Amino acid sequence: MGWNKNSFLMGLAAGIVFVCLALVGYNEYGKRVVWQGTTPPNTKVLEIFDLLDRYSIIAFEREEMFDGMYRGLLDGVDDPYTQYFDQDALEAFRVRTEGVFAGIGVTSLMDESGEYLTVYEVFDNSPAHNAGLLAGDKFLAVDGESVVGQPQGEITDKIRGPEGTTVRLTMLRPDEYDEDYNGDSADGLIFDVHIVRAMVEVPTVFYQMPEDGIGLIRIDGFARMTLPQFNEALDDLIGQGIRALIIDVRNNPGGSMPAVVQITNRLVPEGIITYTEHADGRREYHRATEEYLGLPLVVLVNGRSASASEILAAAVQDTGAGTIIGTQTYGKGSVQNLMYLSDGHAVKMTIAKYFTPNGISIHGIGVTPDVVVEMDEALSRRTGMLTLDEDVQLQAAIYSLTRR
Repeated sequence: MGWNKNSFLMGLAAGIVFVCLALVGYNEYGKRVVWQGTTPPNTKVLEIFDLLDRYSIIAFEREEMFDGMYRGLLDGVDDPYTQYFDQDALEAFRVRTEGVFAGIGVTSLMDESGEYLTVYEVFDNSPAHNAGLLAGDKFLAVDGESVVGQPQGEITDKIRGPEGTTVRLTMLRPDEYDEDYNGDSADGLIFDVHIVRAMVEVPTVFYQMPEDGIGLIRIDGFARMTLPQFNEALDDLIGQGIRALIIDVRNNPGGSMPAVVQITNRLVPEGIITYTEHADGRREYHRATEEYLGLPLVVLVNGRSASASEILAAAVQDTGAGTIIGTQTYGKGSVQNLMYLSDGHAVKMTIAKYFTPNGISIHGIGVTPDVVVEMDEALSRRTGMLTLDEDVQLQAAIYSLTRR
């Protein structure tokens, strides 16, 4: 099993001696014996491993079991944001916080059947874009290995890889049929494409002018790269002469506090944006400086606007810098930090609560919009892909700004 049984048993014996031989839980046949005291956790772990090694007919991997044990230990904190991160989880976290990764440059989702990972969006000028992939394409195989029915995380791990390496993808393009190319498929065009992986910057900011003089900036998450993307979008809209602004953080799960603080700095007048309170009572204040834009402002929110999104919305609301439109936000008012362990893995743990400029904790409550506008749930999950006729919340934002 990849580990030295003799060393293991020596450690087990030492643990048993340490507790004076009083805490034997099982006899040689595995029959349970009544405990005579409280077993130290390390001793109990060794006992469990020894029992598995001697009696289990189910193969197990030691490292996988340890990782599961670490995760279970942190589950006991009863906090969904306190988590154990192995190397894979750390890499995924790094991508979310940095906004840069080596890959092909798409976002993807499992289709309704749960069988096919499907391209949701192709980033401009990415390797996938240059290779001709389109939204709606489905992944059938990666480097000749079928990925149909596999979990999304496993498939994306196979697609990603070191910069400069090549990945061969077998794709299905539904509703296209080329008899000469693939005569046996009535479900669509099946084709192979070779893509050279490159460093890809994840777009988190999208902007347009849905109405003359009104700029719209949608922020899908707050990563390190979000700030320069936001500044570029805002400066471009200002250059086009906008007289009002809509910030859309619907379905935005949050992210980096430094990023949201610096973005909010341009949206609210000088003063407190938010402050955090730690276990020892220490407070840390984040303040707006003199970069306030001063344009009429609406912030769009919904029940999946969380964490950093709520920091922005609450700051705009408390300072009177704009109007919040939509539905009640998620209600995540806590701050997490990543603590590295000696083996390079890490623990993400909750270290503080954050408060709005008026000293309100929205944890478990959320931000209540100034103007509540309900929207069909199926449409609400697709904000950013809706037409103006479908998006009643965006319509309400435009109306609010045009009547001023």
